[in-house]
Amino acid sequence: MNEIVRMFAVLTGICLLSAFSLTALNIGLADQIAKQQRDNVQVPRAKEILGEVPPDFADGYFAIEVEGVPWDVFPHIEDGRVAAIVLQSTGQGGYGGDVVVMTGIDFAKDEVIGVRIAQSSETPGIGSRAGEPSYLKTYRGRPLAGTRFALATAGGDILAVTGATRTSTAVADGVDKAVKFALAHRDEIVRQALESRAGS
Repeated sequence: MNEIVRMFAVLTGICLLSAFSLTALNIGLADQIAKQQRDNVQVPRAKEILGEVPPDFADGYFAIEVEGVPWDVFPHIEDGRVAAIVLQSTGQGGYGGDVVVMTGIDFAKDEVIGVRIAQSSETPGIGSRAGEPSYLKTYRGRPLAGTRFALATAGGDILAVTGATRTSTAVADGVDKAVKFALAHRDEIVRQALESRAGS
């Protein structure tokens, strides 16, 4: 009996030590993982949306936390003003889960520049079609005010991809969240973007 208790105690200790070690490792690597995500996914998608940007474009990145939710912001500054931004948001309702969306917003024209998918678990060849540029261009040029960024079947202005309604719903939800955030926090975004540029 004592042998069983001793074995149980040893196994429990090993499990606890492993759990603490993995937690510490994950916390220690969190910043590095976030940087890799920015460099390899977010920045390339932001450049696709914005087109030609300065070589130091990625240096302007900053995050704004609202109600415990961090928002990744990639500003494009021209002639001392914030001409446009790219925001990352998460759209809910996808068939394979949430869809991480990056939305470009032109502050001069108050319209959407473009949309790209940063992360998705949708079915290749079906749900993934809602992430193709040929479909995402439907968002380009849509005014921030007056556009209902939801599917037409839900009373919005966006048409779904045939056979990928749930993915289209998630994309529209992500864009809608980004647009609402940009409109609600525009002054703060501009202030932080200019301060970030001045400090670099």
